[in-house]
Amino acid sequence: MSTEVAGTTREVGARLLGPYGAFAFTLGFGWFVLAPLVPTEIARFGAPLWAILLLISLYGYAMVAGSLPAGYYVSRRGPGPALVVAVVLTFVGLTIRALATSYDLFLAGQIIAALAYPFLIAPIGAVLRMSGVQATKTGTGLVIGTLFLGMAFGALVGGHLGAANGLWVAVVLNVIAGGWLARLAVRQAPRRERALGPLNLAVHPRWVVGFVVASTSVMFGSVATAALVHLHSPVAAIIGGNLAALTFLGSAAGAAAFGWIGQRMDQASEGLERVLGAAALVFTFVAAAFLTGVIPTTAGGIDLTFLLLGISGNAWYTLALEDSARAAASAGAAGLATAGYSLASNVGVALVPVLLGPLAISAGGVWLAVTTVLVALGVAVTFFTRGGSGELATT
Repeated sequence: MSTEVAGTTREVGARLLGPYGAFAFTLGFGWFVLAPLVPTEIARFGAPLWAILLLISLYGYAMVAGSLPAGYYVSRRGPGPALVVAVVLTFVGLTIRALATSYDLFLAGQIIAALAYPFLIAPIGAVLRMSGVQATKTGTGLVIGTLFLGMAFGALVGGHLGAANGLWVAVVLNVIAGGWLARLAVRQAPRRERALGPLNLAVHPRWVVGFVVASTSVMFGSVATAALVHLHSPVAAIIGGNLAALTFLGSAAGAAAFGWIGQRMDQASEGLERVLGAAALVFTFVAAAFLTGVIPTTAGGIDLTFLLLGISGNAWYTLALEDSARAAASAGAAGLATAGYSLASNVGVALVPVLLGPLAISAGGVWLAVTTVLVALGVAVTFFTRGGSGELATT
C-alpha cells in the first residue's frame, strides 16, 4: 500500500470514530428509552409484562443469531456495507415502532431495529481495522462507551419524554447520527480488497470475560429491585432504577476512559486488564452482599458499589474484547473474533440471569457464592492466558 493510500485510510479511520460513536449512542438511547415506559406500554397494548420485557431483550437474541453472520459479512465486504445496513435497519425499525398502533406491529419494528446491533457492534474489530483506525483500544472503548451512555440517557429521560415523544426522539436522533455515519461509510465500500486475508474463527479464552461480565451485569440489573423488596427496603423501586442507571453510566465511563488508557499503555495494558478484572470481582462480591443482606444496605454505599462495578466491569470487558481481536490473523478475522466475543456475551445474557437470578431471593447465600465464583473464573482466564494470543501463559 502506498504512503498516500495509507495516509488517506488513516484519515478516513479517524473521521469514522465520531459518527460511529454517535450512532452507537442513538442505538442505545433508542433501545432503553423503553425501560421506564414498561407500565405505559402494558396499558397501551394490553400486553402482559413478559411481552413488554421481550421488546427490550430482543437485541440480545439478535446478537446471538446475527453476530457470526455479521462478522463474516464484514470480513468479505468490508465495513461500509455493514454500517449502512445497520443504519437502514435501525431507521426502518424505529419508524415502524413509533407508528405502531398494535403490539404485533411494535414487535415487528423492534425485531428489525434489533438486527442492526450485530452489524454495528459484533464485528467491531474488523470495522476499526479495515477503516484505518490506528488506536483500536481507544476506538473500541469509545464505541462501547457511547452505546452504554445512550442506554443510560434513554433510561433516565424516557419517563420524562413519554411514550410518543420518546419513540420519535429516537427516530430523529437516528436520522442525524445515521446519516452522518452512512455518508462516511459509503466511502469504505470500494475497499473490499482490504477484507481479504486469512479467516479463522478460533475460540479465544477472553470470550469467557465477555460471557461473565455481560451476563452478571444484566442479572444484577434484573434482580436488584426484587432483591431490595425481599429485604423490605421502603424505596426499593427508586433505588433499583438508580442502580441500573448508575451501572450504565459507569459502564460508559469505564469503557471510554480505560480504552484510551489501555491504548497509551500498549502491551502493558494486559496488566491493567488483570487489575480491572480483580476490581470487578471485588465489587461483584460487595454488590451481591448488599442485595442478599450480608452487608446492611445503605443508599450511598450500594449506589457507589454499582457505579464502580459498572466502571471496572465494562472497562475489563472492553480491553478483553480488543484483546481477542488482536489475536486474529487478519483484519477480517478480527471481526470474526469480536463477533464470537459478542456471541458468547449474549449467550450469557440469555442464560445466566434466567437460571441464576432467582436464587438471589430464594437462596441468597448460594447466589452470592456462585456469582462470585463465576466472575472469578473470568479473572482466572485473564491471569492465566496470554493476551492477544490465546495461548496458556508460562510466566
